[in-house]
Amino acid sequence: MAANPETPLTQTERKALSDQRMLDAAVRLIVERGPAKTTFKALGEAAGYSRGLVTYRFGSKAGLFKAVIKRVSERFGQEVEAAVADSQGVDAVLAAAETYYRFVLRSPKDIRAMQILFHSAAEPGSSLTDAVSRVQVKQRAQVAAWVAEGQRSGAINPKICAETFAARFCAYTLGMTFYWMLDSHGISWERAHQDFKISIQQQLAA
Repeated sequence: MAANPETPLTQTERKALSDQRMLDAAVRLIVERGPAKTTFKALGEAAGYSRGLVTYRFGSKAGLFKAVIKRVSERFGQEVEAAVADSQGVDAVLAAAETYYRFVLRSPKDIRAMQILFHSAAEPGSSLTDAVSRVQVKQRAQVAAWVAEGQRSGAINPKICAETFAARFCAYTLGMTFYWMLDSHGISWERAHQDFKISIQQQLAA
């Protein structure tokens, strides 16, 4: 957020700036220390704010982690929406895949933090399960809608189940990213991405 140093920030701008700094710091701490050691005290110190402000803003660690999930997923969603634009069917699916590939390369810490939180959501009794589930449901519905749209126009194989394809699409992006981050030297992210696009075209071909 850029601001003229001679012009005082409004209360809304100050809140947006503090939120941005605290969430950026949260991502760094999650990646470097893990969720358990991402404390409000550590977050306040890393972001340059008091522990009290962090507590007031997020309420709990679950509230903080949900805010991280919301911010990163919304950023990615906005980029997908811009990339897909008026594309339909296969072109829309390919545009989304390309956007995800670029997003991972450009924002690896954000994606790594999301991976960590997503896996935490699978733990018994996790307070993040619902938040992560909502993100996944929304993404699957979006992919399924593109496939169904392509089927109506005759560009995509009508025998394909749009919902099942969408689940495989999301599972691949989540799983392959996880493998790549564990072994970035052993797995070529670019090659995996190119193969994925070929697979999409082959699976959806009318």
